[in-house]
Amino acid sequence: MKRFLFAVVVLLGSGLAFAQGSPGKKGSAQKETGASPEAAAPAQEKKKAAGPVRPPPPEINRLPFTPDSIRMVMEYHAFDIQDCYEEILATKGSTVEEGRIMTTFTITQDGFVRNAKVAKAGTTLKNPRLHECVVNVLSGINFPQPPDRREYPIEYPFNLKAIK
Repeated sequence: MKRFLFAVVVLLGSGLAFAQGSPGKKGSAQKETGASPEAAAPAQEKKKAAGPVRPPPPEINRLPFTPDSIRMVMEYHAFDIQDCYEEILATKGSTVEEGRIMTTFTITQDGFVRNAKVAKAGTTLKNPRLHECVVNVLSGINFPQPPDRREYPIEYPFNLKAIK
């Protein structure tokens, strides 16, 4: 069993190195495709231009429960909300335009999200599928635990526009 797991890790690690273009795999893409480094450069530029790079997830177990840590967690998950929006935009016949979604939820005493909703007031994007996706993302977020073991109601806006 250990050999199998090790092999999987090695294969996944190799694939990751290849996908990232690490120095250890340099030239292997050239051999397979016959492309020169100059031909590969525009593809890498397109990846960079696709959108902002997602930061690493915040370490919620090490963060204090503060407005800044809540904002940090929400900014990390804003990438998932943007993905919801982009999926709706990509739907054939979509009439969604850029706009705002105001969300409300409660952070429980354990740092989980409860009662996630899209508020009618302050929301300009009225697509039910988008709202459902946003609520699903919010429901899966974890925050640092409040030290006083109370619940905290939160309102958080997302301003959405196409970036892809």
